[in-house]
Parts: sequence; C-alpha cells; structure tokens
Amino acid sequence: MDTKTMTRTNHNTDSDPRNLSSQDSTAHSSGKGLATQTGPRSALSNRIAGGELDVERFVPLQDGTKKSRVDHTDPAHQYPADELAGNYGVMAGDGLVIVDIDDYDGNQPVPDSVTSLPPTFTVETPHGGEHRYYAVSDAVSNSWRGWGEIRAENQYVVGPGSDLDSCSKDWHDCSADDAGRYAVLDDRPLAHISQSALPQRPAQQSRSPAAVSTGSSQVACLDDVNASFGKLATRLRAFLGDDRRKALWEGRYSDARHNDRSQAEAELAHHLGWFFEGNIEVVKQLMTLACEQFPTTDWNEPRKWLVREDDSYRVSTCELPDYNDTYTPPWSGRGPRSEVSQVTSDKVLTATFELYPAKVDEIANHEEVDVCREQTRKALEELRDYEILAREKDTMQPGKPYVYYPIFEEELNNT
Repeated sequence: MDTKTMTRTNHNTDSDPRNLSSQDSTAHSSGKGLATQTGPRSALSNRIAGGELDVERFVPLQDGTKKSRVDHTDPAHQYPADELAGNYGVMAGDGLVIVDIDDYDGNQPVPDSVTSLPPTFTVETPHGGEHRYYAVSDAVSNSWRGWGEIRAENQYVVGPGSDLDSCSKDWHDCSADDAGRYAVLDDRPLAHISQSALPQRPAQQSRSPAAVSTGSSQVACLDDVNASFGKLATRLRAFLGDDRRKALWEGRYSDARHNDRSQAEAELAHHLGWFFEGNIEVVKQLMTLACEQFPTTDWNEPRKWLVREDDSYRVSTCELPDYNDTYTPPWSGRGPRSEVSQVTSDKVLTATFELYPAKVDEIANHEEVDVCREQTRKALEELRDYEILAREKDTMQPGKPYVYYPIFEEELNNT
C-alpha cells in the first residue's frame, strides 16, 4: 500500500471532500450532464497511466471555480480520477510537467520553443489558452513566463470537463453555455521529452522578483524595509489584526472576496499605505515581503506583484490616495500614549514656524528640538489636533512625505 492510500485509509468519510454522493448521477450545477465531465477526465487519466505516471493526482475544486476545496499539496487529498466528481485539478509533479499557455491577449507571443514542442495531450481553457501535458523524467522546477507557466511540482491546472461559472475577464462571459468549459483539444498519448526540451527562461528575464522596483534590492524580512519612520513591527501587527487585511497579505484572495489578482493587490497596497504613512517606497517593499512569504494565491496562481516583468503593474498598483490621516502607533504596549509636554510642544512649534513647510525629520533635527523623531511627530500630530498646524504631501519628493506648516498659511492661501 503506497503513502497516499495509507494516508486516506483513515480518512473520515463524513468530511470526505470528493463530493461523490450527488454528482455521480446528476448534472453539474451548470446544467451539463455528468457524462460530458467524466469522459474527458477518464481520457486524461488513461493518458497519464499510459505514460507510466502516477494517476492519483486529481484534487477536488469548488463547484464552478478553479479554487481548491482542500490542501492540494497534501497527498491525502490527491485521488484517482474515478473517485472525484465536479470540477477538479490535476497536480503536476512526479514526472508530469504541464505547459500552461495563457497568452490570450497577445502581449507576450508564444515563443518557437513552445510551439515547436512535440504534440501531446492538450486541453483548451475557457479563455483560449492551452494546457499541454508532458512526461519528463528529469527534475523540473515551476517557472513563470510572459506567455504562461511551466507547472512541475505542487501546482495544479484545472482538468478537462470542468466548468467555470464566472470569471474576472471583461471581454469574456464564462456563465454562457459552454463558455466556461475546459475541453480536450488533442487526445493523444503524453509525449516524453527531456528537461532541456522545455523552453528556457531568457537571460534578461532571470532577475529576482524581489529586486524589481521595490525600494530595496532585498526584502527578506521586516528588518530589510527601509523606512524613514519607526515602529514598523507595531504597524504590521496592527495591519494583520484584521482578517481581511491578513487574507490579502497571505494571498488568500478568495477569503478577501476577490477573484482578480490585480484588484486584490491594489487593495493590499491601499491598506498598507494607510498603516505606513502613505510612503509608496515602503509600500512597495512590504508588497514584495508579503509576496515572497506567500508566493501563490489560494487558487494556485503566482502573486502577480512578483511575476510581472514590466514595472508598469507595480507603479499602477501603488497609486495611493491622499489619505486624510494615517495610522498612529500606540505610545507603548502598556497603555495609551502620554501627553506631549508643553516644553516639547513649544519647541516643535517654534521650529515649525521657522522652517515651514518642513518634514518631520527636518523639524526633529532643528537645534531648538531635543527629542527623538517619534516624539517630534507625536507633538506635530497633537498640534494638528488643536488646529494650530496643518500638513500635506510634498509631491515633489520621493515617497511623497508629509510637510507641516502653520494653519494660518492655509487660510491665507484661500483668501
């Protein structure tokens, strides 16, 4: 008995994710008959078996979606084809490599190294892409290309016969009859190829995603984030204290009620901006940190922030609003912040009147001010509360830092 079978022997049938009870003899929720689903499934299973590869690699997906209902990397949740009904995924690995072609918009033409691969079992996706199945004896790693992906381990593609009930594409409607169907395009034996036959990543595209316009060449942990303000750990703990924000950080976009990576990552950047003083460069670094820690979404796609080769996506994602205010970290973990002393307040106000408009660092470094930057910032915010000072972003400076100035200047400018 192999590892997968042994693991499943003790599986609780009450929580069995295979969902066989109603779908063996009834149509899928989209209204299509079961025979149209099990036919393609069996065809693929037979081709995988014919390639002398493990057939226990099918995982159950949520009805009408491409999202897994289980931990798809757990062998206990990888089944033979005849044990599943409804939408399902096919795990790559153990000799099976799937070339996932997604170039439906033509922005990244499919290279000759892909089109010249030998014919093999191929599935057409609802949006005009292809899944090409190959048997490869050599070790292969997952990789992303402009035209799609090579899935080689711990990743799945949606299997033929599955249907999508909806999608995020504004030019396509998966809810129309058969429009969301994954269909067998070429039913033939799996081609056996070597690892060297697979398309290689061009040298100019081999840069690390972490080094792409994030404000820091390496962002492996929070200590690597280069910020002009303090309490980063406190800010991030507060950020992650909300379930929706935590889901966005971890790439669980479905839990955050998103089905589009671009929209989810734009929302993540928006929330990070509020917690980190609207500093775009810091937000970029934190976006990279989040995506390095959690590189794939809950529907098994790479975080778009990491894999986009051009910079325009990251620039547009970090187009932050002009926040009316931003998060103020607590003074300590033991209670509310103490009041700013009158002496400190007077010194900060004197420096601001002399320097305005001025950033926090400029005011904190003034010869009249003898407190730390955080205490200076706290005094400035308190003076704003008393409507003595105002602030706005300096759009001419990198990161658009806040500058402070006396409130009467705002009134004079409006007269």
